[in-house]
Amino acid sequence: MIIGVPKETKIGEFRVALIPEHVRRLTNAGHTVFVERNAGRKCKFSNRDYEKEGALIVDDVYDCEMIVRVKEPPLATIKKNQTIMGYLHMEKGQNMVLLKKLLDQNTVSYAYEELRDEKKNRLVNLGIEAGIVGMYEGIRLYGKILEKKGSVNRFKKLKPIKSYFCVQDVYKALKEANVHNNVNVYILGKGRVSFGAQEVLKYTDIKPNVLYRDKTVFIDQYLPKADIIVNAVDWYPWESRIITKNMLKLMKKTAVIIDISCDENGAIESCIPTTWQKPTYVFNGITHYCVDNLPSAIPRDASIHLSSMIIEHVLKVANNEELETGLMTKNGIFEYARKEGKLAEFEGELIAVEESV
Repeated sequence: MIIGVPKETKIGEFRVALIPEHVRRLTNAGHTVFVERNAGRKCKFSNRDYEKEGALIVDDVYDCEMIVRVKEPPLATIKKNQTIMGYLHMEKGQNMVLLKKLLDQNTVSYAYEELRDEKKNRLVNLGIEAGIVGMYEGIRLYGKILEKKGSVNRFKKLKPIKSYFCVQDVYKALKEANVHNNVNVYILGKGRVSFGAQEVLKYTDIKPNVLYRDKTVFIDQYLPKADIIVNAVDWYPWESRIITKNMLKLMKKTAVIIDISCDENGAIESCIPTTWQKPTYVFNGITHYCVDNLPSAIPRDASIHLSSMIIEHVLKVANNEELETGLMTKNGIFEYARKEGKLAEFEGELIAVEESV
């Protein structure tokens, strides 16, 4: 298989899908790997690092048979009959335009977020990294809001997380900043994202209040006391929302919502995904932070972890094996929806996309 590893195109996205040592596993298996020039630069992986492991450095990889990337591909780069692996985020109908393009191009596509084991647990998950970044930036944001309101910003010593090379540097900065304050932090969920958020608070004197899903039904009791709400739940459209737009009036005007799960109009009804260039917005008086690619802020750590989780799956697909989970499109069919018995639900939306183009 001829495999391409592109430089990510999403603004503020600095990760790379495959690190050099895992490229070697592909080349040792007989595959040809083209890496776009400087694809790993922001992660401190040089072109030479990739060349040493058998990769060919080129200016454009999009004509390759198979593309292995981090985030969803730009529509114009998708070629007929390609195989694409990445975080595609289509399973909830989030990106119907991308879905239609993949179907029209007869693309075989796999979504990392839907690679699961027999117990339905995700096999590729950067939730811990997302939790770390979201919680850290949430603390900084809360301090800035206090400062604007005339209070002392006790978190002023903390620099933007992108200023640090790795997670250990982030933890060191938290310790040195001596972050302590009477801050009420509520973390919704008990998975890896929640774990990552809790890890950050271990290096401060802030004690987290962790609300599992059975406790979130009583969220209206906690909202008036909350300074920082961290949404770390795995939510699906058929579930009830946890925080509705109407509930925001219960919160302090200095409070912030850090929606790490980042489902638009999802568990947090007022969620609108944001970017690193403009990470926040205010809705009904409450500041929201909903950046949808948080792990990119610690690109080297996140890339190493991501690559280690996907390499076995990439090898199988490159060897023409069909994975048991994660398949989104094939032969012009939305396979994920078909297997879930939800194909009919998407047909109308696909027609609407076609008519609007």
